[in-house]
Amino acid sequence: MEVVVTGAGVVVERGAETHLRGALGLDADGSVPLGHLPEVVRGRASRAERVTQLLLAAGGRALATAGFDAAAAAETRAGIVVGTAFGCFLTNAAYQRRVAAGGQPAASPRLFAATVSNAAAGELAIAYRLGGPAVTLTAGGASGLTALGEAMEAIRAGRADVVVAAGVDATGDALAEWLAATGGAYGAPPAEAGAAVVLERTGRRGPEVCRLAGHASAFEPEPAGAAAGDGLAAAIAAACADAGVAPADIALVVSAAPPPLASLEARALAAVLGERRRRLLIPKRVFGETFGAAGILGVLAAGAEAGRGDPVLVLDVCPTGHVAALVASVPEAR
Repeated sequence: MEVVVTGAGVVVERGAETHLRGALGLDADGSVPLGHLPEVVRGRASRAERVTQLLLAAGGRALATAGFDAAAAAETRAGIVVGTAFGCFLTNAAYQRRVAAGGQPAASPRLFAATVSNAAAGELAIAYRLGGPAVTLTAGGASGLTALGEAMEAIRAGRADVVVAAGVDATGDALAEWLAATGGAYGAPPAEAGAAVVLERTGRRGPEVCRLAGHASAFEPEPAGAAAGDGLAAAIAAACADAGVAPADIALVVSAAPPPLASLEARALAAVLGERRRRLLIPKRVFGETFGAAGILGVLAAGAEAGRGDPVLVLDVCPTGHVAALVASVPEAR
């Protein structure tokens, strides 16, 4: 069963927003734009940590563009699924620094409450009265597409009528130092972003951003080994089968592999789609490595570039071995 995207909201670094219609850029001083949010939500956001601010900004915009009525949220069984690679990493680092420097008296109960990775999803659910399922998951850089798949299944299974699917990660010195120390081969420069979409069943009245038809996630045990690409190939084949789309009919591929894993992605695509050349879109060249937000940014970028009705394959590949694939399309009439 297809699921419809009825609203979208994006916050990216300044300059990158010009490449995606309706996207918000970080303010000149680097702060997250909050002026578009309702006053009560803006008040909550102003007191929140960075990842929560990004999620409230993107999720609030997505719900507004979908025409969501928070007052009727209980009746519509609205839920949320958030994908994030690092969650509240920066807040955890700040908390640890305070305790290391000042000992037990420096521990802050208020700051500690924001060090759990599902705090951001909880804040969005409270702000917009989303009383349905609330899920926070991580699958490295593939977290955004994985979250979309989980949100699709919530709709398909009837566990929710409306689901906000979001991907979000914040960057900063502490994360940059950790990435450098661990040697994560992401390729593109790290970039902050929050991206959210509102999913509903097909048949809803009103405009459709795009339709999601199939998804799958998998794992590459050895991303640089002899069998590299087998996990992604399995995910591509499963996503096409879920969508009822023949792999040969895919018209556009959204690539997400960092340069060190480009050959893995190429082998997987050739194994499932064949050698015929297809249009290729690489959003990370514009937005940078946005980790958890990358998959949803890829879906929205594809929606802006794809022909109407053409099946689109959106991928995400992470050096951790997490991979995901999703098949989408732009409706014939919007």
